[in-house]
Amino acid sequence: MSLDLNLILQSIIKKFEGIYFALICTENGVIKKAYINEEEFNASKIGLNISMLYESAEELTTDIGLQKPDFSLIHSQNFYILSIKIMEILIIILCDDQIKVTDVFTTINESIAQVA
Repeated sequence: MSLDLNLILQSIIKKFEGIYFALICTENGVIKKAYINEEEFNASKIGLNISMLYESAEELTTDIGLQKPDFSLIHSQNFYILSIKIMEILIIILCDDQIKVTDVFTTINESIAQVA
């Protein structure tokens, strides 16, 4: 399997209204691809902060005997922050809470290619 990062980002932006930012980064916060709807967002800072939060969640779940999380969903007022880990890549999206999370997963899954 391989991830087409361009296709993932383009599909998310094209399919969903209400996306404020979408980042694709490594687990240590290195930005691979980014879409930012508002100029006030700092992609590098957001990517690093979210990856540190994700790392903390992984450590906590491991410490209490649970499997490492593959995604997290934070709901705040009218927004979702969705982070998804696929093949050591984090996809982080800030969006309206009107977007169906299952549709986001479906869109990302459609962008994963089978390598023969």
